[in-house]
Amino acid sequence: MNRKLKNNIFEWLFWAAMVFGTLLIAGVVALSVLVFKYPERLGEVESGVALATGALALFTAFLWLAAAITARFARAEIAISTAVNSANLTLQIDNRYQSDRALRIRHGAAQFLANERGVVLECDHDISQYGTAEYQHPWHGLSSDLIDLFHYYDWIGYLTSEDCKAIDRQVVWRKLGPWIINHYKMCEERIKEVQEHQPHRWPYLEPFCKDLMDRRGKWYEQRKMEPPMEDAEKELAAFLQREHVRSHRGFHPPKEISLQQD
Repeated sequence: MNRKLKNNIFEWLFWAAMVFGTLLIAGVVALSVLVFKYPERLGEVESGVALATGALALFTAFLWLAAAITARFARAEIAISTAVNSANLTLQIDNRYQSDRALRIRHGAAQFLANERGVVLECDHDISQYGTAEYQHPWHGLSSDLIDLFHYYDWIGYLTSEDCKAIDRQVVWRKLGPWIINHYKMCEERIKEVQEHQPHRWPYLEPFCKDLMDRRGKWYEQRKMEPPMEDAEKELAAFLQREHVRSHRGFHPPKEISLQQD
């Protein structure tokens, strides 16, 4: 059940409760007016008992309305708090993704994929000396750096899944979507091979990545726009070149190198 459907169900229940409470109040007031105008209809019932019963019914109706309104405000506060927590967790994930260690892993992954695809990367300082295939001993065609990345993406997939719901997937799509999608596209067949032999590996990765790609399509569909026509291979090559540049942000050259350059 998606968030929009849950919101709609809550709104229906809220307004049903409001209508029911209003009708209950109106019924009690109308009954009280009839009893006041025609006291003989009470028969053997004492007027004090009738008054107390009417007051209790009116009080119950007001409690009903107050509970419905309180539930609505509480839900709004919880939604805001959940959104803030989701954003904070996503920022923590992004900070880890931009850490020096993660940038070196991303450099090795970009280097490995670029060598495979014939993409030229100009690298003055090789910060991933073991990023090439001769050192990596690929596992189902995946280097150790790529394996580390997909472990991380699978973990994010779990945090955004229905099993956990710690993070709103929409927030992750906005923040990290392009990186996750592009890495997945370049290694999709190898990931499927891994899961064919070891189904317990990365169980959240494929549905997570597919969902992120679907969100991109729905974004254009909702705005009645055509997705941009791009050369997939060209775009992926450009992504690897940009990723290579980004990964060097985590490189702090030794003093001797800095002095030689000066």
